[in-house]
This record gives sequence, structure tokens and C-alpha cells, in this order.
Amino acid sequence: MSDRTVERLAGDEWAIAATLALAGLGIAAGSQLLVAAATLPLWYVAAAAFGTNQPSMVRVNRRISVRDGASGGPIDDADESTNSGSATVSADPGETVTVRTTVQNAGSDTIVDLRVVDGVPDTLPVVSGSPRACETLEPLEETTLEYELEPRRGEHAFDDVTVRTRDLTGTVAETWRAGAGGDDAVRCSPVVESVSLGDGANDYAGEVPTDEGGSGLEFYAVREYEPGDPVRSIDWRRYAGSRELATIEYRAERATRIVCVVDARPSQFRAATTARPPAIERSAEAAEQALEALVAAGHPTGVVGFHEQRLTTVAPGTDPATRREASQLLEGVREADFLGYRSSDRTRTDDPVADLPRALPGEAQVYLFSSFVDDEPVDLVERLRARGYAVRVISPDVTTAADDIATRLESLDRETRLARARATGARVIDWDREQSLGVLLRNAIRKGGRR
Repeated sequence: MSDRTVERLAGDEWAIAATLALAGLGIAAGSQLLVAAATLPLWYVAAAAFGTNQPSMVRVNRRISVRDGASGGPIDDADESTNSGSATVSADPGETVTVRTTVQNAGSDTIVDLRVVDGVPDTLPVVSGSPRACETLEPLEETTLEYELEPRRGEHAFDDVTVRTRDLTGTVAETWRAGAGGDDAVRCSPVVESVSLGDGANDYAGEVPTDEGGSGLEFYAVREYEPGDPVRSIDWRRYAGSRELATIEYRAERATRIVCVVDARPSQFRAATTARPPAIERSAEAAEQALEALVAAGHPTGVVGFHEQRLTTVAPGTDPATRREASQLLEGVREADFLGYRSSDRTRTDDPVADLPRALPGEAQVYLFSSFVDDEPVDLVERLRARGYAVRVISPDVTTAADDIATRLESLDRETRLARARATGARVIDWDREQSLGVLLRNAIRKGGRR
């Protein structure tokens, strides 16, 4: 608990003015009652001047709980029991963070005028409810502030609760900051358990099934025996029945390289509302989570950020240096400092849509993160598909939550662009803000086809 500040609020002027007015009116009217009433404001001033302040005591407890914004349902008991008593609560983008801060009068006197402001982190917008309250509390009586926050990436610590009380006359105010027990931080760093792979592959053994025979686990075909075939591949059952040699082939599995392409053009700094993160921040966040999940699974993964006049590339890999460079690039994108990021593999271009396909490995899969508020991402998807790349689109929707006609028309145009991207054979995920990022990348992206 911080030091208390006691101040006496100004208010003598009106009392003196009221005294003079009543006294003058009483003398003019010859009314002894009005003259006597003129002394009442002076008693008020005297009480404020000579009165003593009794320090108030409050007890504060904060509880943070999380519910899935997509379901819109109540918080289940499992979630509450998990978060109960923890100092830091974890949440994913798209979920709703509910804060309940309880303030109890721990003293023996009534607090006539209690004003409380919870220490909400500046980086977390309040979407409903209020973190403020003004109450009168009897001894041991309590009040609860309840409000909801929209989680943003990172760890956000709550400040102490600001408390302000006034005495019965309203002229003496006491202000201090009270520490809150219970939960005190929200961490928003969703972990993606797995990201399914598409049909792009190279000639190295890996986990992506192909339409060709080779070493693997899944049965592919039976062919005539050829000299030099491994003994373990011979179909001995067939030989026992017909005395004919045949060789079993299994479906070959190839390795794949993946490139996360993040649209960092100025059009991506748009958000659905001023209280919500822009498309570029959501795209960078989704790309980073996909990158970590894919690299952890052993798939070489890189990142390309494209601006109107430059391409910045981190080549696919699984080593710590690749992960570090990719994270730095995505952090620069997220913090709107894409141009300030320095990389040895940075290409200046007048037409990034035309030049980007030529900068990718020929067998790579492409994950494109863009809001599709203009036609350039569609042109890019069409060029990539024409070159045979497997393309997945994760598109954050920034045209929702608006009632004006212009935004509705833009929403229709965006849906048309996504339909055009699907028509090329790309797999498209229309990412609404209410969808959890982890659920999106784990469940919405299905396994791809064959090579």
C-alpha cells in the first residue's frame, strides 16, 4: 500500500457567500429566522476546518478468468479452477478476459464516499463494463468491479488499485494505492500444437505423403520383382502361393519447406475499429505461432515480408539462428518497424507481387497472411498457383463490426477476393476476430492432398 495523501477540498467561498446573502436578506426583511440560518454555512466551514480525518481501511482482491470468444458461452468450471489463485492468467487472441475486483471495507467505520479505479494495463482495451466504482460501504461490506478486456499479445501486468475516500462533509479527501491480492497479470502468447502440411515437397525423405513409390510406411503398390530389390520388400506370401517373385512398394514420404509470407504493405495497418489490433499485427502474430509450431516439428520454415518496394527474406531452416532472425523480422512487422529491420537478404523491387514467386524455393509451401482489402494478394495467389506452389491463406477480417455502407461494400469485395483465391486451388481461412488463433491453426487447416 502506497503513502496516503490527505487534502482539504476548497469550498469556503460558497459558505461565506451564503452567510452574507442570508444575513443581508434577514436584516432587510427583519427576520430573525433568516439571520439565525445565516450561521449554518459557518458551522459547516468550522467542521471542515477543525475536523479530524479517520483513515479508512480496504481489502482488495482481483480474479481474472477467460472464456472462448467464439462460443460466447459462460466460463466453465474447469477454466475457473485452473485460473483460481494464480498470479498470471493465460489467454489467446479472440478470447474474452473477465476481471472481477472486489473491494471490502476492512475498517470499523462506514466509508461514506468510496471511489475506486482498478489498475488496468494501458495495452488492454476495456470492451465492456467499467473498472471504476463509487460506493458507500458499511463495515465489512464489499463491492465488485466487473469488466471485460480484449487480450493482446505479450504479458500485461495490472497496477495497484487507486482508492479515494471523502468524509461526511465532502471536504476532506484521502487518496492512496492499494495492492490487490489474487491475479495480477494476463499473458497472451498462444501456443499452436500442430500445423498441418499441404502438398509441396522436395526430394528428401520426410513426412509429406506423395503419389510415388519409395521408402515409407503406407502401402502403395505391388510390382514385378527386379534384380537388386531389397529382400525385405519381397512379397513372400505371394511367392509361397504362386512361386512368383514380386516387390511391395510403399508410398514415399518427402520433406517439405514452408515459407510464411506476411503482407506488410500500408493497407495492412487498417483495423476493424480503433480499439482492435490492425491486420498487420494479427498476421505477424499468426505467422510467428505457425513458424514455431512447424520448426518444432522439424520442418524447415522461413519468412518473407513484402512491402511496396522491398522484399525481406529469412530462408527456411530449423536452426536457432533462423528462428531468431524470423522472430526479429516478424517483431519488426508487428511494431510497424518493418523498414527499420535490417537483413542481409533484402531485395528492392518495383513489383513485389511479380518478384516474390521467383524468390521462393521451387518446392516450398506458402502460407500467406494478408487481410485481402485490395487486389494485390489475389494477384500474388494466382501467380503462385500458376507456378505450382501449394498456397494456404490466413486472412484476418478487418471489415466487420461496422454499420456504414462503405465498409459493407468493402466486406463484399473482400469476400469476392477470397472466393477468387479459393478458385485457384488455394486453401483459404477467413479469420474472424472471435476465433482463437490456436484453434484456427490446429483445427481449421486440414491436411493437404498428394504431391
